[in-house]
Amino acid sequence: MEPMIHWSRYNTLFQSQRLGYFLYNSLSNVFIELDKHHYQFLEQLQNNLLSSNPDIDDSFLFILREKKILVEEGVEKRQLMSRQYRRNALSFYNAHLILSICPTLSCNFRCPYCFENTQKHMTMMNPETVDRLITFIKNFEEAKYLSITWYGGEPTLAFDVIRNITQRVKELNITFEDAGLVTNAYLLQSDKISQLNDLNIKAVQITLDGPANVHDTRRMLSNGLPTYQQIMQNIDMLMNSSYKGSCNIRVNLDKNNLSEFFDLRTHLLERFKGKKLSVYAGHVDTAGDHKYGKNCTLCADEWVTFTVEQYRRLSGGSMEGVYPAGTLFNICSANTRNSFVIGPEGELYKCWEDVGKQEMVIGSIFEDEPVNNAELVALYSVGTDPYLDPVCLDCKVLPICSGGCANRRLRSKYFNEASMEFCSLYKDNLVTYLMEYYDAFRTKELCSDVLSPNRKTKNVKGYRLIHRGNENGA
Repeated sequence: MEPMIHWSRYNTLFQSQRLGYFLYNSLSNVFIELDKHHYQFLEQLQNNLLSSNPDIDDSFLFILREKKILVEEGVEKRQLMSRQYRRNALSFYNAHLILSICPTLSCNFRCPYCFENTQKHMTMMNPETVDRLITFIKNFEEAKYLSITWYGGEPTLAFDVIRNITQRVKELNITFEDAGLVTNAYLLQSDKISQLNDLNIKAVQITLDGPANVHDTRRMLSNGLPTYQQIMQNIDMLMNSSYKGSCNIRVNLDKNNLSEFFDLRTHLLERFKGKKLSVYAGHVDTAGDHKYGKNCTLCADEWVTFTVEQYRRLSGGSMEGVYPAGTLFNICSANTRNSFVIGPEGELYKCWEDVGKQEMVIGSIFEDEPVNNAELVALYSVGTDPYLDPVCLDCKVLPICSGGCANRRLRSKYFNEASMEFCSLYKDNLVTYLMEYYDAFRTKELCSDVLSPNRKTKNVKGYRLIHRGNENGA
């Protein structure tokens, strides 16, 4: 007896007045262009009104089954269970120890949108805490690899601590894979730059929020003085030094500086052409009670408009910039077993966003059992699992979203911050992104037609795969 098949809950069948008819499935991540006849046939399937149609060839029906557009009962559930299993396997992988270490929470800047409230906290990690940190690392006997991100506060204020910890880590029986440095770069001068390679720091993240007249109104010193010129001088020194790693410039964007991003990016990439430097946009999204105010934050629609514009201007011919990734698990420090954020007094957190919040501490490296807030750890690991959330399970974009930010989900669902959005932009803007991808696809195709006029690319069957999706259909 032939198994019953049905229309996948993860299908999006739609018509664009400008571009035609399309079908997308988020489970297989396939994207198909249709003619009107095939579109109407699929409408019948969607509405359980299927009748025999001799004009629909077997190869199209095969694609519908192969790409999970038509599925047997239980197939989607098993696919999601497989994804949940792989997510859990990554979450509980114990061979890699990942630490974000804050040698101090003090900061020499007073950025108005900063989520931390500890900039005036002058504590530096002392020798006793460093000793306990080394013991903490040693106790992860199953861990074979170690990665560190130096964070804060401003970590360069405690550069001696960074150097001391690194030297001691190198003496341990663990492979110290790499380190990263998140810094405002105001103090990142030649004496520190010359040590980065020896400290195994392979990536430096620096924030610039626009040209000097904009940046200096947002990222100023604690005494209000400007910082742009000094940071640029330090980036110049970094990029022209013997440093072997990369420099990633983050531009924190909100309504006050959104218009500055593209010119700043162009300027930086031209200035450091041929260097290992990238520029990317960050979204300033403060909590509802933050004094910076929600009036500065870009809403979801504004951020979608920006990301589409960014894709159009910066994709450089690539078509993958806005197309959904097909195998996301949203694994981060918050929901990974062997990943911790460590404060200057040895306090432990699960997420960068929690630094300095006493209620978010999960333990201390000074305890024999360092993790003593098992409830909070469980909330991060299990409570934010989208595969246990019936709303997510019923959402069309779950396979390309995988639950969104764990921290934001936690705060929304368990800490009474209902206004805290954590869903993927694909939830309400999937068609917008797919059409942007299709526009790029057609542009590339038309250019190829001009160069190779005899090439056959037209939709002669009434359907064609614009994106093949995941090769295994899952």
